[in-house]
Amino acid sequence: MAEIKQGTNKFYIGNDENNPQAEITFNKVDDKQIDINHTGVPDEMGGQGIGSKLVESVVEYARENDLSIVASCPFAKNVIEKHLEYQDVYAG
Repeated sequence: MAEIKQGTNKFYIGNDENNPQAEITFNKVDDKQIDINHTGVPDEMGGQGIGSKLVESVVEYARENDLSIVASCPFAKNVIEKHLEYQDVYAG
């Protein structure tokens, strides 16, 4: 699987943060919470678990920075709700 890199309020795959092959973006809600607002994986990269790995990257980032997560992105919300191990950072 391609390397996931950290950008500004995002994790992405590709060589250019501003033109990634796949990405997940989030905004700061306040000092203790972030909102995952977009996950984008092109059809040709679909079915490889890339979207789920991007969500996992944000979960790890939240843990490392003592943040909780809300997800206005339906895909990210679905992934987080399906994984019991992500509930420690999920604010619903």
